[in-house]
Amino acid sequence: MNDDNASSEFRTGFFGDRDTAWIETFHRVQRQHRDDINAFAQAFLDSHPVADQRTAEAIRTWADQLPWQDGRDGVEQARMGVRMAIAMRMSYASEPQKTYSFLEFAKLLGVKEHSIWHIVDVGDIRPHAILDDYHDKPLPEVIDSLRFSESDADIFRNEFRRRRHEDFKIEYADVYVPDEGPGARGLEIGPGWIGIVSEFCDQLRSWNAGGWSVHLRWGKEKFGALRLFTDGYHVTSTPLQSYWLSRLRERARRQSLRTCQECGQPGRLRLGAHAGTLCDRHKHLVGALRADDGVILDPDHADADNPPKWTDAELGLDEGTSMDMAKQMEIDFKPFLDPDLVLDGTDQELADLRQKLLAVDRAIGRHPMSTIDEIKRDAIIAEIEMIMSGEQS
Repeated sequence: MNDDNASSEFRTGFFGDRDTAWIETFHRVQRQHRDDINAFAQAFLDSHPVADQRTAEAIRTWADQLPWQDGRDGVEQARMGVRMAIAMRMSYASEPQKTYSFLEFAKLLGVKEHSIWHIVDVGDIRPHAILDDYHDKPLPEVIDSLRFSESDADIFRNEFRRRRHEDFKIEYADVYVPDEGPGARGLEIGPGWIGIVSEFCDQLRSWNAGGWSVHLRWGKEKFGALRLFTDGYHVTSTPLQSYWLSRLRERARRQSLRTCQECGQPGRLRLGAHAGTLCDRHKHLVGALRADDGVILDPDHADADNPPKWTDAELGLDEGTSMDMAKQMEIDFKPFLDPDLVLDGTDQELADLRQKLLAVDRAIGRHPMSTIDEIKRDAIIAEIEMIMSGEQS
């Protein structure tokens, strides 16, 4: 095929750009009309025998001519299926390709077999050959059916690189300092959460620029939620700074409970053989759903005396997603403040308030192993009231 590469649009994460309804219709059309789609794709190759004729534009034009009976839905998905089928046939037919079994492919890439199976099971990348409707087949039968080509090797290598968060590690090398030593941990999270981690590190970067040095060391998924770990306790951190850091971690945790850990689309906690926060498209990854799936939405708030909550207000988030620390302070201290005391929300005012609160915090002193004890809390609240009412600058 010439430089007008028809298969380039079907990149890793292709489905991530589309909503769940579109994807579900696509898969249904592929199952119900596979023979029609494949026949029309093969007809293109028969009608365009010369490689130079098989351009991306020619494929799109051909797919747009796919006859589709009135009353059938999914014409857009069917035409996309034709384009994908043509591109796959061209890729596999362009030159003889050696194929690898599941174990051979793992050895070729130098990875564990289970890591390859997870990528296949996610369903966004399909190998050279796999059983149709493989989610409904016994695992040994599916494993035996897998065949991987040379072109699959590059696709899977790129996917492993994405799952190792290599681009993130380069971009945030100033604030992500990996854990070291015996038992060191890394970023043990799905690719769908890396955006949340990036926002977390953006705030650390802002704090570092202001003279407060904090670094992300490692992170993991536990009970379907994101847990992030920073440098150990800083003897130079004030109680207010420690408080802000704890709020930032909690913000990331709660954001993760609304974000699919595989693709980053909206999701929720799913309970099956294990827990995972996933969208509808990836919920199969936890296995058969338990009877209480959908009842517990926050694993840290699931007992009888502390029922699960889901709205932003109930989760303690501010309006929207910014989670500005000064705004969060206003929310947290609201029960102690005059209800008429409000911030106007301007960036300069928030910046000024942050500096004033830090000054108050430093003047009160440090408390090594806790956030704010009763005496210091009362003093800070009194100072906030004066600042917000204009009695102190």
